[in-house]
Amino acid sequence: MSADFYKANPDLYEYFNSLPPAVQKQITESGAEISTLGELIQCAQHLMQS
Repeated sequence: MSADFYKANPDLYEYFNSLPPAVQKQITESGAEISTLGELIQCAQHLMQS
């Protein structure tokens, strides 16, 4: 999903925007279908631990 998706979704925007740019890029390029804040948090934490 593109960064615009996260920016347009108020439930996800604040958290997505708080992530380091490299993690934001990985999430948007991964093609993961993230629709909830919980999924976004899990994905971001996984990427930051890798």
